[in-house]
Amino acid sequence: MTFPTPSKASGLPLAIGLAALTGGLWLFLNAMDVDVPPFKDLWPILLILAGCASLVDLFFLSRRPTAAGWAVAWIGFGVLAFALTYDFTSWGKILDWLPSFPTILGFAFLATCVAEKRRRDHLAISGGVLVALGLVGFTARFDWLRRSMPSAQVLWAGLLLLVGGYLVWRALAQGRRQG
Repeated sequence: MTFPTPSKASGLPLAIGLAALTGGLWLFLNAMDVDVPPFKDLWPILLILAGCASLVDLFFLSRRPTAAGWAVAWIGFGVLAFALTYDFTSWGKILDWLPSFPTILGFAFLATCVAEKRRRDHLAISGGVLVALGLVGFTARFDWLRRSMPSAQVLWAGLLLLVGGYLVWRALAQGRRQG
């Protein structure tokens, strides 16, 4: 079995193709009187399919590291949309799930950072800060999580110490290489 050679082609046609296939299958089954859930309950699958298309783009098509971040973001937001659609949470409880946004974006940045062949410090730092921000947001909303986690001040102190220490270490290492 041979795989296509990497190219600069976008994963967008793949995502649109998967969405068209899914929509066509849903319409066909509905026309054949198969009991399928209404589209208003299934629309988040389009976000998850976009994430799957990004994974295919990452591993088989363009192999761009940013596709890893897009995959995490699309799948994360698709899961959140399913939680809203199937009443695991509601718009009335927006403060409960609002920290999901920085958390998902933070993991997307970290996924891109991991997929990169070279170091991208800004992605790692941004991703870590966003995940920490989401974690702090969740601990502020849920008592059981607040009891099991250190205070927000301790979390931020740890994050700032890690980021600062890493940046100082990198600056010293670069200085030694140049001198």
